[in-house]
Amino acid sequence: MRTALRASISTAVLAGALLAPIAGTAYAATTPQAAAATVPARYAGTPVLIDTGVVAVLRNAAEGPEVWIRAVSDSWKPSDDYMGRVLATLDVKHLKASVNGLELELVGKDSAHPSLSVVKGGTTKSYPLPQAPTAPADCVSQTKQVGLGAGLQADLTMSPKGPKVVMHDADPADTWTRTLTRTNPEGASDYFSRINNPSGAKPVFEWKTQGGENVPSGFATFPALPKGCTPEYPVTEETPAPKPEPSTAKPVTATNVSTQTTGQTTVVPQGSVAAGAEIASEDTDNSITVAAGAGLLAVFAALGATVLRRRRSHS
Repeated sequence: MRTALRASISTAVLAGALLAPIAGTAYAATTPQAAAATVPARYAGTPVLIDTGVVAVLRNAAEGPEVWIRAVSDSWKPSDDYMGRVLATLDVKHLKASVNGLELELVGKDSAHPSLSVVKGGTTKSYPLPQAPTAPADCVSQTKQVGLGAGLQADLTMSPKGPKVVMHDADPADTWTRTLTRTNPEGASDYFSRINNPSGAKPVFEWKTQGGENVPSGFATFPALPKGCTPEYPVTEETPAPKPEPSTAKPVTATNVSTQTTGQTTVVPQGSVAAGAEIASEDTDNSITVAAGAGLLAVFAALGATVLRRRRSHS
């Protein structure tokens, strides 16, 4: 019995010893890949080792050709994570840089096949960037970068799917991002941001760097779609509710008109009718003209009543 137990334990130990290197190899192979899978899409690219402890992350997406020069460990391998400290960035506005004795240049920024040129000790090596996406990504506008303050930036693009905003930290080592789209135009509650009129012809990005009702908003328009591209959705303008227009009618003011009371006779001063007619003819305001006309009618009515009483008193 003890012999059988010892034999089974020995077998288990031997199997563990044989499987340990395999398990370690599998772990070593999968761990860097899992780390690399967490890289945000905005910073993902093709990493190449250009010097000891230095990699170049090659990109050629909607933002155009880009190269992120990052610091990595001296034992870095292509399957390892490459989201290290940024040493330099090359793009269409920054074509050259010097890093740790390396002379770097983004070559052919406007061509279909841009590349990274690396010069070290008189030796030049070239690394082609990935091929730019073809249609329908050709209908994606150039990226418009907007500084939001507090170390944040926003990348604004326009495509047939509508406006898109990618907010991120200005430091590429910080992986914080927020994305707004036409169908999801409102940002998270911790940071006020939204796309106004997302399905309209001229959407606008609005944001506030800090909270509070008294903090003014920032506004930025989106770049236009490339020529020949059209939206994949009905363009509908969002207009605010119509405000009531202020009334243009002028108030009618009463005029001082002498009225006839029972048992009294009204005496009309000489020139009163002429004065009333003069007011009606000279004043162009309709309300005053109407009031003046009403006053004349009242005067004539009073005269008629006076004449009628006098005739009755003489009869």
